[in-house]
Amino acid sequence: MAFSVRASLEQFTLPHPSGEGRLTISVAAPAVPAPDAAVPVLTVVDGDMLFGLAAETARAVSSVASFPAHYVVGIGYDANYAEFLKRRTADLTSPISADALASLGGIGDAIGGAQGGGADAFLPFLTETLRPAIAERYPVTASGPQILYGHSLGGLFAAHALLARPDSFDAFIVSSPSLWWNDFAILGELPGFKERLAALSRQPRIFVDVGAREQDLPASVPEGLGVTLEEAQAQIRNARMVDAAREFADALRGAGVTALHHIAFAHDDHVSAAPAALLHGMRFALGRDH
Repeated sequence: MAFSVRASLEQFTLPHPSGEGRLTISVAAPAVPAPDAAVPVLTVVDGDMLFGLAAETARAVSSVASFPAHYVVGIGYDANYAEFLKRRTADLTSPISADALASLGGIGDAIGGAQGGGADAFLPFLTETLRPAIAERYPVTASGPQILYGHSLGGLFAAHALLARPDSFDAFIVSSPSLWWNDFAILGELPGFKERLAALSRQPRIFVDVGAREQDLPASVPEGLGVTLEEAQAQIRNARMVDAAREFADALRGAGVTALHHIAFAHDDHVSAAPAALLHGMRFALGRDH
């Protein structure tokens, strides 16, 4: 196989689990020779934003660092940015109370908070619809490790998938998770998670990260977002991103998780933590952390 200077790309669509519209599935095959079976699959939510980054990271590290060859699968919407924000919220979150939604102010409007609540339908779509479709098209992945990566609201979704169905993936990369959603309601899933985890014959590997600067207050907000500086600063304070990620990792350990790595990337904010999480999270997920 010739050395590739860019990741491959194949795309197809699948019906959205709601029955309305279709999702765009993007797939990057390994850039280096892969085994004949059990090739890992990295599933990336927010594919419109993060698939390209994940695919290029996979190509680069597997080409030059003896990193295990793996497929990258992204789920996207093929929508403009404003619509993307709302559609991802619909799929990646649990329902939000009226009071919690009101507390978000303009941020809730910008991300379509009122449309949230589809996470419980989106997870079985990944495991029961998308995964067989990938295995049919790429048979070498059928028995390979399954890894889920989510960042921000995607990180919230990855945390929910872990707590609700810890057997749904072999590894979870929970990056800068928006645990604040619905007043940190996701933490209420921890007691049931402890029981579900104890029933497993093999635990998943779990990587929880955050940018160490995510609690720094912004001095400005992007134009056109519909959010005031005061609202943005209040959200940063209330979200407690750095503290909450650490506390979540501690709670997972308290529930009995053994294969867990938590890190606050020293110089990173909410955006720049995403590529660091892909690189270091995949290393941990694939057992290359030693």
